[in-house]
Amino acid sequence: MSLAYSTAEFRRAPRESVDYPSRIRGRRLAPTTALIVNISPYGCMVRCDRIMPIGTMLEVDLPGMASRRGTVIWSLGARMGLEFETGISVESYLALLPQMKASFSSPAPT
Repeated sequence: MSLAYSTAEFRRAPRESVDYPSRIRGRRLAPTTALIVNISPYGCMVRCDRIMPIGTMLEVDLPGMASRRGTVIWSLGARMGLEFETGISVESYLALLPQMKASFSSPAPT
């Protein structure tokens, strides 16, 4: 019997791939460009050249709503996982996804 479990088994909601350009900021971080790689109602993974320590509070800009506060819960290379202070409501999340996925499915500029 294996005791190895994937992280996804413990998540409250599945992640949606988005690759959405955004901005993050915090007490020790001026507004800086970041890429939201995936998102759920409870958090997101961002890619950024400024990595913050675990436990750092950040704000991330999301389309069509106020910026969302979250805590860095993991960090690996240029990626960070943020857990939102408060989850996004189902209605707001369902409205948010098409806006974020539009950039994911758009062809690269020529």
